[in-house]
Order: sequence, then C-alpha cells, then structure tokens
Amino acid sequence: MLLGGTAAKTLLERTEGITRLRGRWFPLQAGSHRVEALAAFHPAYLLRQPSQKREAWRDFLALKRRLDAAGGAEGPDTAGERG
Repeated sequence: MLLGGTAAKTLLERTEGITRLRGRWFPLQAGSHRVEALAAFHPAYLLRQPSQKREAWRDFLALKRRLDAAGGAEGPDTAGERG
C-alpha cells in the first residue's frame, strides 16, 4: 500500500495527485519482483480531512480482500500463533 501522494507519485512515477490515484491498484516493480500496489491517503491527511476516512476505509477493505484472496492475511484467531 502506498500511503500518500508523495509515495504514490514517486514509486509509480506518476504526476496525478493522490485523490486521482487512491483506490486504484498499480503494477510496481520491486527489485526483481512485480507486485500490485494500492494508492491510499496518508494518515496525516486524514487527520486534516476527516471526511475522507470513509474512502480510506474502503481502501483498507480492498487491501484485505486482496490479501485474503492471495491467502496472505491472518485472521484474528491465528495472528501471532506461529511457533
């Protein structure tokens, strides 16, 4: 997840602002790996613009769905139980 306009614009090499990028998945080359990255509002922005928290929540739900589909998310019943 790319939090904020600076992270999103820099890593994605885009010029659009975060309000246009947020909520969208983008391919991102991370070394030799290609990953999908979700642009989202930075937490500091949400402190200044609380009306955007609903959109941020939608982004985190989208991230959870993607992780669940990939089998990469731990539920509350299994978190921290690795041994």
